[in-house]
Amino acid sequence: MFNRSSFVCVCVIGLSALGCSKETTSSKNIKTGGIAALIDVYAKTDTTATVHVKLVVGGSSSNAYVNLEGKDELSATVDDGEPKVLTAIDSGIYEANFKNVAEDSKFTVTLDRPDDETASENSGTLPAPFTLDEPAGDLSREKDPLEVTWAPESSDSMNLEFHGDCIYTFGKDVSDTGSYTVKANTLDSTGGNEPETCDLDLDAVRTREGSDDSKFDPESWFRLHQQRAVSFTSKP
Repeated sequence: MFNRSSFVCVCVIGLSALGCSKETTSSKNIKTGGIAALIDVYAKTDTTATVHVKLVVGGSSSNAYVNLEGKDELSATVDDGEPKVLTAIDSGIYEANFKNVAEDSKFTVTLDRPDDETASENSGTLPAPFTLDEPAGDLSREKDPLEVTWAPESSDSMNLEFHGDCIYTFGKDVSDTGSYTVKANTLDSTGGNEPETCDLDLDAVRTREGSDDSKFDPESWFRLHQQRAVSFTSKP
């Protein structure tokens, strides 16, 4: 399916003894069925979104990236708009930005391949935007429950993640009901017997599954996300 001799290792200078962290190959060496297309749409505001596509060979967890060469090209459309060509931001990673998007905007992504199978049946609709409220900052992590609220709720999936200098990162998939309560003593402090006050970041991601073209590797995906973030002060 592909010529391993064509892979190029990309290593961090000074770390070559640890092995290569990333490999790349040309799309000329890979059939469409050998490419895992990991397609994500990220909306961080109510009206803008970024289509982000990672192309790898060897399954979704592979570190072997596929660079599009020759006439191979990725493009994306929103609803009935004009196609926009995705540009490379790194080896095997392509993006395009869109404005004037909204709930249920339909995104379609196409890998056009004049010399192999074109994969055009990748599509999905954007979940609804939401507002994430800033949690209370005068509560104790060890003693008080912490309520997270957002609106509106939906039937899509929701993930919450807390991270900061004074806690270990905590993530949780929750029901998208508009609220979730973090129990007291759930956010573990990094300070041991001397926990500290610091600012925490809360990231909330609402996700909806789209559909990827069956011409791709079976481990491909199409996922659409609404992302929101707030910061607040957290006391021990």
